[in-house]
Amino acid sequence: DHVVMDTKHGRIVVELFKNVPVHRANFLYKVHRRYFDPAEFTRVVPDFVVQGGNSEEERPQQLRFLIGQHTLPAEFDPEHIHTRGALAMSRSYNDNPDKRSSGYDFYIVTGRKIGPQELGKVQRDRGVNYTAAQAQAYAKEGGAPHLDGEHTVFGRVVEGMEVVDKLAATPRDDSDWPLTRLEVRMDWADDSFRN
Repeated sequence: DHVVMDTKHGRIVVELFKNVPVHRANFLYKVHRRYFDPAEFTRVVPDFVVQGGNSEEERPQQLRFLIGQHTLPAEFDPEHIHTRGALAMSRSYNDNPDKRSSGYDFYIVTGRKIGPQELGKVQRDRGVNYTAAQAQAYAKEGGAPHLDGEHTVFGRVVEGMEVVDKLAATPRDDSDWPLTRLEVRMDWADDSFRN
């Protein structure tokens, strides 16, 4: 399944992984209910992430009330790591020992290149074992390996990373909140997924 994210800087297309079924279904459900029409990116950090999904607009607030507050069980897969372009759900770190994901907030990794020493430290500290291909991806493409095993990755950007980079470069305040509104609207990339 592919989802299109339209922003003022252009279009982002994400692929959703089939082997993280709860996160995939949650995201597709929100797209189907038009929850992300509009949503906004509320956190932008160059060389790290752009984060969004929630909005204080009236319609998303009403939908959150109807859908309800909920979290998602962690669906960690060692194949899905936080390399550049990874799509993942945010989560609370407070009183959340099971690392359950937010039902509404997502982020896309922009990241930075990670050398072997830094990646080795992540492996030792977190008990993560990367394949040679994954280590090479972190070295060449970049990412945020310290998030592996902490947040569920459920998709990846397949088109429009330059748009994500523009969003990440937006001027921001001390809390990483963008100084200009970064609205996003989402839809399925292929109408055959509609029911």
